[in-house]
Amino acid sequence: MNIVVTERDKKLLRLVACLAIVVIFGMYLIRPAMEKHETLQNEYDAAEQKQQEYQTQIAALATIDDIIAQNEAALNTASEKYYKSDLETRQMDDIITGIALENGLFPQSLTLTEAAPGAGSAYLTEQEAAQTDGSADTSSDAESADSTDDSTDDTSATLIQPVNYVYIGTATISAQGAVTQWLNFLDEVEHRYKGLRVTNFSIADYDYVANNTQAVSTNLITGTLEIYMCVSDKEADA
Repeated sequence: MNIVVTERDKKLLRLVACLAIVVIFGMYLIRPAMEKHETLQNEYDAAEQKQQEYQTQIAALATIDDIIAQNEAALNTASEKYYKSDLETRQMDDIITGIALENGLFPQSLTLTEAAPGAGSAYLTEQEAAQTDGSADTSSDAESADSTDDSTDDTSATLIQPVNYVYIGTATISAQGAVTQWLNFLDEVEHRYKGLRVTNFSIADYDYVANNTQAVSTNLITGTLEIYMCVSDKEADA
């Protein structure tokens, strides 16, 4: 039996062969290339997204640097009214005794205590009042918190302790003088010496005999002052 291949059959065979070549070419060349392109595109998109994240972080760092600079400037401005932490006892003595003498008081004694980290007594009073107001609400929670004390002890031990930038020393002065002179002393401390604060004082009658053997009646004034000193970042880190 003879098979006659017509011209039309030859064209169909050529077309089938071409289609087969295209399919094979697509499966083994074009498809892997497209998959590779898609993989590279995904990697490029991921790298571009990462770059944007880095740029955002860099911009945030610049903002943080600005905030740090602003905070340092604000700290320097706020600390101007405080004394430096390296203030010597002799300098404290000179400052307080000088104010007393300027207002006509005659200092008899001055006792100074070493400065220690702390907060102003007025601030502590406000905090204590707030804690007292909230104690009624937290008393019921305290019972339930007892069961978790063991688990929180380990956590609390790892908490970062805050840095104390304010140190407070105390001075107790006894001086002779009139009540008006002591009031002038108080006014001057309040308006001119922001790093000093009178916390309490007492006034008592005081009689003595002067050099001319005459009896003199005056007042013996005893006052306690807080001396606020500011510690710099370098000193706090040390």
